[in-house]
Amino acid sequence: MSIFETIRLKLGSLNALPILAVMGLVSGLLAGGVVILFRLFIESGIVLWHRGEGLTDFEMTPWWFRLSLPLVGGFLVGFVLHKVGKEARQVGVGHVLERMSFHQGYIPWRNAVVQFLVGGMTLASGQSVGREGPGIHLGSAAGSWLGQQMKLPNNSIRILVGCGTAAAISASFNTPLAGVIFAMEIVMMEYAVTSFIPLILSSVSAAILSRIVFGNDVAFIVPSLELESLWEIPYFILLGIIIGCFASLFIKATRMVSIKAKNWSSWVKCGTAGTCVGLIALVAPQVMGIGYDTVNSALHGSLPLQILLIAFIGKFLATIICSGMSLPGGVIGPSMFIGAMIGGAIGSIGAILFPEYASDYAFYSMVGMGTMMSAVLQAPLAALMALLELTNNPNILLPGMLSLVIANLVVSQLFKQPSIFHSQMRVKGLELKVNPLSQFLRSVGVAGLMERKIAVHDRTITYQEAENVLENTPRWILIKQDEVPISLMAANDLARYILEKRELEAEQREAAEEAGEMFLEDDKPDVDLMKIPADRQNIASVYLQGNLEEALDTMDRETVDAVYIFRTTGPMTDKIYGVLTREVIESHYSYKR
Repeated sequence: MSIFETIRLKLGSLNALPILAVMGLVSGLLAGGVVILFRLFIESGIVLWHRGEGLTDFEMTPWWFRLSLPLVGGFLVGFVLHKVGKEARQVGVGHVLERMSFHQGYIPWRNAVVQFLVGGMTLASGQSVGREGPGIHLGSAAGSWLGQQMKLPNNSIRILVGCGTAAAISASFNTPLAGVIFAMEIVMMEYAVTSFIPLILSSVSAAILSRIVFGNDVAFIVPSLELESLWEIPYFILLGIIIGCFASLFIKATRMVSIKAKNWSSWVKCGTAGTCVGLIALVAPQVMGIGYDTVNSALHGSLPLQILLIAFIGKFLATIICSGMSLPGGVIGPSMFIGAMIGGAIGSIGAILFPEYASDYAFYSMVGMGTMMSAVLQAPLAALMALLELTNNPNILLPGMLSLVIANLVVSQLFKQPSIFHSQMRVKGLELKVNPLSQFLRSVGVAGLMERKIAVHDRTITYQEAENVLENTPRWILIKQDEVPISLMAANDLARYILEKRELEAEQREAAEEAGEMFLEDDKPDVDLMKIPADRQNIASVYLQGNLEEALDTMDRETVDAVYIFRTTGPMTDKIYGVLTREVIESHYSYKR
């Protein structure tokens, strides 16, 4: 047995944590490297096209540049997407969630290449999108590619996709803990120790790579601020309510734009979005690009109320149009931008109304940033961890937790809105259902529960062959006909049949001896395993990489209660590793529950 085959069997088992930890570390390095290349690509593109002082400083550029750059870039991105075809243009976080839910985490590498190119073009042309969405796709695809190349079990590939996601967030923001929580809360939608340790190693390794290339600074440099008075708590509740309302409007408006433009060609959608961004940028140049420079200004309290409001309205509209028109970028960065502007505006108004109690409005920008991210993504824990790591300020936790939870409740309970990712998938006719049973079954490979003490034999077997088979004490006998497995039989039934034949033969010998006759032992006829008295059951097949969910789906589809586990090792050659029954799966789930 080769080392890779041993690894595959180990990863499908219930005690795969050490190997998964190593794979998580490797996937983190791979995904982190890809995301770093993407960041270098988009930043070099901005340097090439942009003549401002800073990499994202569009405020100082002439009006014609702000209008023409996103307009031309939008049509160019649309043209490329139109040429690559419908399947290859599926990109972003929504694509990752779709592949996780319906394709066991198998992410096509072609889509990742398209994401790298058009995502870079989109960001470099100043569109109102973030770099995190493309980064998540690229990181997840890197983890998936690693698992596919090694032909790992599907449950392990799903974990490697999560590792790639964690690495992407960590490398983008320099926030390793937020990357882990985001991957578990958004992509994997589960919290388990088996996946937690590989995710940590992946996120940390990507953060180290990112710090080697870009330094130790996080995405935003913020001052050390704190809550001035507990009398501000009601105001933070109000902040949560207001942001929750705008987040709901953002999700619903984006869905409406997506539905309206669903049947438009790619170049029309992207070109229209780029034109709208250019027109909005004539009044609010802050909307162009990822906007981290504007967010940093708000977090330092250096933006007047008028700019905060203009930047908020412009970014809000521009991001709805870009996301609704399916521009290949992310919404995480824009949601943080919008939240920072809303928080800053509300904090500025509060300072005017209640100067003796209000904290610096930059403190409200920090809280608003995390609150909007949480409300739009419906990921409170990931947003809270990101807020803590980005600000490096524990004083943010109390008001942040309160505002964040209120905003999430407003979105999910008052306005009944799903997360932005689930909303976009519904437009495509896809519905993600978080089922605890499915989540559990997907996390365990068939190799972890299959019975390996089996004997595989043709339906006709001689007595001597049967005795030889039973000497190895198998639990099951897989019956083949014309080299195709057709039935499963308990080895005990064959043993009972052989034993009965021996007892009958012994009785006949004893009777002959009592009668003084010579007992002539007849040649024993071959045994037909499909005809002897036994409890047999029909059987289907599942690939060695499959998980328990796939095994149960196969049983239901084929109307059987057992499957045999195989892997193709050569042309027209399959190797059978074991069998798995419905009873074993149900017993395992009941025990774990």
